[in-house]
Amino acid sequence: MNRIARLLVPFAAAAMLGGCGIKESFEKADAAIARFHGDLDAANYARIWTQADPELRKAGDKAAFEKLLGAVHTKLGAVKETKQVGWNTNASTSGTYLTATYQTTFEKGTGTERFTYRKGDEDAVTLVNYAIDSQDMMLN
Repeated sequence: MNRIARLLVPFAAAAMLGGCGIKESFEKADAAIARFHGDLDAANYARIWTQADPELRKAGDKAAFEKLLGAVHTKLGAVKETKQVGWNTNASTSGTYLTATYQTTFEKGTGTERFTYRKGDEDAVTLVNYAIDSQDMMLN
């Protein structure tokens, strides 16, 4: 039994260290989301687009993305409060992706936002996808 424990300790240590890297990446994603909300409130949609991951820019049209952000800001108003309610990480051959789900209260309603970030060099994170579900946005 002692031999098995000696073999498992390095694996457990590696898993714990890997978890710290993910935790730090989510802290960076949280900071990026705060910047996103600041830019959203300031109607600085072009900055969000230019700082986004190339995957997001290849997948869609800048004008359509900015129109979506404009609709969020116009129909829901400024961000008042936001709380992370879920997260997920996925590693694949194209990179490590972090998805954070937030319940956000805006001036004129609420919404569930999903942000997906790609973890890059030196744990930098770049926005790959943004989605919002908001009945208030649909009705306003």
